Amino acid sequence: MRERKIATWHVGLLAAIVAFLIFLSTLQTGPNGSPHPYATDIGELQNALPRWGTIHFSGYPQYTFLGSLFVTVLLPIMSPAVSTSLFSAVWGAVAVALLFWLMVELGVRAWVAGLTAVLYALSTSMWVDASIAEIHTMTMAILFGVLLTAVRFNRTGSKKDLYWLAFLGSMGIVHQRAIAFVGLGILLLMWPHWQLVLRKLPQLIGFGILALATYLYLPLRAWMGADWLFSAPGTAQGLSALIIDDGHLEDIVFPKTSEEWNARIRGLLALLNDDWPWWLWLTGLLGLLIPGRTWRVRLALTLAWVPYLLMSWIVWEGYVSDALLAIKMPIIALAAVGLAFILEAIVARQQKLGYTVAAIAIVLAGWLYVDNRPDILEITQDYRVREAIADARQIPELAGEEQMLMALWGHDFWALAYAQAYEDEFPYLELVDHNSDFAQIFAEGTTFYTLDKTFYQKPVSNWEEIVGPVYLTSPAPQIVELQTAPLLLDFETAPELSLANGINIQETDLRWRDEDKLDLQIVWQADETPTEDYSVAVHVVMKNTPTGPQDIVLQADSNHPVYGWYPTSQWQAGEVVTEHYELAIPDELSPSHVRVSMYRQLEDGSFENSEWLTLAIPQNRP
Repeated sequence: MRERKIATWHVGLLAAIVAFLIFLSTLQTGPNGSPHPYATDIGELQNALPRWGTIHFSGYPQYTFLGSLFVTVLLPIMSPAVSTSLFSAVWGAVAVALLFWLMVELGVRAWVAGLTAVLYALSTSMWVDASIAEIHTMTMAILFGVLLTAVRFNRTGSKKDLYWLAFLGSMGIVHQRAIAFVGLGILLLMWPHWQLVLRKLPQLIGFGILALATYLYLPLRAWMGADWLFSAPGTAQGLSALIIDDGHLEDIVFPKTSEEWNARIRGLLALLNDDWPWWLWLTGLLGLLIPGRTWRVRLALTLAWVPYLLMSWIVWEGYVSDALLAIKMPIIALAAVGLAFILEAIVARQQKLGYTVAAIAIVLAGWLYVDNRPDILEITQDYRVREAIADARQIPELAGEEQMLMALWGHDFWALAYAQAYEDEFPYLELVDHNSDFAQIFAEGTTFYTLDKTFYQKPVSNWEEIVGPVYLTSPAPQIVELQTAPLLLDFETAPELSLANGINIQETDLRWRDEDKLDLQIVWQADETPTEDYSVAVHVVMKNTPTGPQDIVLQADSNHPVYGWYPTSQWQAGEVVTEHYELAIPDELSPSHVRVSMYRQLEDGSFENSEWLTLAIPQNRP
């Protein structure tokens, strides 16, 4: 018996190690840039955990405390981006180990349990969430712990197992409300020992109070002055909102038409098929019903996944959301258990088939690895927010001036905050999000910047409602400076070109930003208040005087200056406006010049063009 137990431990440990290595192979190691629903909250967690901060609803006090402790311990040897992802990978390995022991407790032999546990690790949801900073691997570990102790309690009826079940169950529900959906299955497993449950009810209630008390961690961090707080956990209203967390209730809408029914069914099937092929997860779910265990266990395991299926169908937002991606995970996990039941039944009937079954399972695991890995990498290795960090880095430091950069709360703000705190970027900038008091900020005369993309969601008209007339200029590529008064300058030199429309090209600067990108800076000045809106034409050409479209390598025209947001008709007489154009030049091309002009469309549909300013491209690329 001892030898068999040791061998079982070895197999379980091996399954966890294999899963952990799989997760490591796709681990996210930098600020997240993926817009995929799987990656909705990564940037927030990458900032909150190393700061011992708090996060979105429902606050997740156990996760934030343990995660902050984990990241802090590793901070001297690795970046927060790596350690937050690693925290998920560790929980993913723990979840795989607990799933393995759940199968063993249900009578599955070790090697079958190990193989099917690894197959679950290779499902898209588990693999992604174990490679990024997310809470869901911890959720699954707790869920498997609850199911394991419930099955054990059903078999033993011991107080120890009951207490473990109460502890893990209450902690799990406080951590993630959706764990409560296994409640029907758990109650069914507890039913044979209902008298013991009634006798120990005060102790069980005590475990629930203990779990709820972990929420005190959130106001504690507010009281200690944490610099990354979601909502207001230090107030009674803010804390109660985090605890109640009814934000998803509004998403519960039952379908009213056949089209809605069909759309939800197709959406739900697509979600499950993204994890495992349909024939695999369907086989697994049916496998939970095959003989070999008591009817109570089989029914309890079925009741453990059906509520998640129903909730995936009910909580429908018209698109694939992070909530839907999380709530489907237990369905595939229980399908893995059912698949283990089927493999176990085959091996038990004809042991010689064991090698064949093992080979098939290994081939299936290999196929899942090859099939899912590209999709995983597309999410975990998306670092496009590095572009926003690079743009912010170009903002010049102004001696003696307070400088502020605003980004919308989300991927860009999180990436900029991370880069400033943990990569020593732009220490002279104060970062704020879109919830700030802008009237007060502008009243204090702070030099204020934002990303050009901000205006898609917060247009110029919105700023004018808050602070009055605003005037735009661009101190660096993709960066816009907002001013409450136009910049008026007297230049000592003549303009490079007068466009004969009341606007001059006062100065230009054309240089290589890197080996395949040119940065063009244009300084405009209005001699008088423009009465027309002019567009900007920027052409990269193969020769000084192009003879036709074949000589134009690239066009970077803009409907209005300053990334399209500042029409010339809004300029004031004497105003100076600076803007930047990034020009991507393929390695295989060697254009000679960049040409700049302004133009406008006439009433008859024709175009009126100004003169062209021609700039020679620097010969030596970086």
